[in-house]
Amino acid sequence: MLKINQQELAKLLNLSQTTISRSLANHPAINAETKALVLETAAKMGYSQRIKRSSSQGNEDQPGIIGVLISMPKRYSGPSETFQEVLRGIADKSSFHDSILDVVYHDPAMNNTAQLIRRIKNAKWRGVILIYPIEHALAHEIAHQAACVSIVENYRHALIDSVDVDQSDGIISLVNKLHEMGHQKIAFVTWVYSVPTPWVMNRFGSYVEGLYCCNLEFNPDLAINIRPNESLEPWECADKVEELVKQGVTAVICPADHQAYQLMLDLEKKGIRVPEDVSLTGFDGIPPPLRVKQLATVKVPYEELGRSAVHQLLRRMEQPTAPRRHILVDGKVVDGLTIRKLDA
Repeated sequence: MLKINQQELAKLLNLSQTTISRSLANHPAINAETKALVLETAAKMGYSQRIKRSSSQGNEDQPGIIGVLISMPKRYSGPSETFQEVLRGIADKSSFHDSILDVVYHDPAMNNTAQLIRRIKNAKWRGVILIYPIEHALAHEIAHQAACVSIVENYRHALIDSVDVDQSDGIISLVNKLHEMGHQKIAFVTWVYSVPTPWVMNRFGSYVEGLYCCNLEFNPDLAINIRPNESLEPWECADKVEELVKQGVTAVICPADHQAYQLMLDLEKKGIRVPEDVSLTGFDGIPPPLRVKQLATVKVPYEELGRSAVHQLLRRMEQPTAPRRHILVDGKVVDGLTIRKLDA
């Protein structure tokens, strides 16, 4: 990838070079939305800034440089609204603590542990915010280099705090809503990723709990891509859902919006309409693709997750040996246009 400079970033984003420079320095005079856009674009374009530490940043009592590691496989590098919201929260909270943000994209499929550790040491990161799953061994090694907080992923490591949406409450609320609308056979369909994704298992467990809360029987045949060694591609998931609909399934829960939107598109190619033929829900609250219906989902307060992550990171910097915390933030159920009430 060709290296990009601040002048090229300014031209690409139609911003002044001063705004670019101040955004990269996390200057409080620049609004959080602009800083998030600049930081994420710079990271995606491979921009590497030479971070100059001021006298206050050299003070061990100050936060200094905070690294933001965004883990996303290249094959799933879709819309960036989620990252933008998280970065807005991080930039908003951190800019008032004399800190600079160093944003890095990481493909978990690549074996570049040594390179990332060198980046942390050379840039003198005092803290790291992890966004989305990375290999647990890498996360644990990072936590021994700098204070560490994870957003969404819970690594269950003594040195890694985590900030997450209340996944259990969100999924159970969706199951309950579907049940109230007359749905009795509700399936769970997910994708399989290149790294372990405990959030999928957490949401699956909440789906099972939701069924029991509604006095519905859990049928393992209605859970797709959950069994060991089961690794269906997205289009194959659509084939499975087509079979399940023929068997009387009237609703499907996906643990993420990007999965649900793709499933909706794949089902439409098969002539299966959402929600007329099957209701569909997701989780995250990302905007729908162009000319695609808004999902029934749980809107994750990403910006608040970013703020909370910075708050926890500052605490971890001040108290490196404090007990680990796992903080949950409530999400909001969005009705959307992809579920319907069944005829009595």
